[in-house]
Amino acid sequence: MYIRIVVDNIGKRFGEKILFSNVCAEATSGQCLTVIGCNGSGKSTLLKIIAGLVRPGTGQVRLTLDNMPSPKEQIFYTGFVSPEVAMYAALTGIENIIFWTKVRGVPCSKSEAAKFCCQMGLGKACCDLVATYSTGMRQRLKLAVIKAINPPVWLLDEPSSNLDGSGRSIVKKLIDDAVIQNIAVILATNENEEALLYGKNTIEL
Repeated sequence: MYIRIVVDNIGKRFGEKILFSNVCAEATSGQCLTVIGCNGSGKSTLLKIIAGLVRPGTGQVRLTLDNMPSPKEQIFYTGFVSPEVAMYAALTGIENIIFWTKVRGVPCSKSEAAKFCCQMGLGKACCDLVATYSTGMRQRLKLAVIKAINPPVWLLDEPSSNLDGSGRSIVKKLIDDAVIQNIAVILATNENEEALLYGKNTIEL
């Protein structure tokens, strides 16, 4: 599947405060578009606009696929990892993955969900309640969920947040593998290493 996301002259303001304006960029299958900027510059808001969760003040985001879905269906082509996205604390890691894949209509068995957890470094914790997880473990679970759903567009807002060195290595491999698999990745980051690695196609806010 070939997909193209065009960010066309996007602007956003809150009251009298202009967060950003005239933002233009493009991401296609097999590419990583990196969004950088200081804290409060609007990186998370821009990703929410691209995801269709927040309306832009000006401009538009255009999503083009081989077989164009209806606007209501477009959200199913996007996966979003963000500090604001919460997993269900009363479910285990495996149960969270099965729940979210079911919502998206993606088949996933318990053994497959456990495999995704292991790939993200959760190991036996996949059978524990998320209520017992550290913030880093919850971040790993979010990454396992997007890997399990595997949509053609990944929006990653600070994917390395709260992760240790091994977790950051997992994020790098995850992004590299996604690009190889022809996924369009849009990455918002404050991490210098990530910005350098994926900075060929960059928006600076």
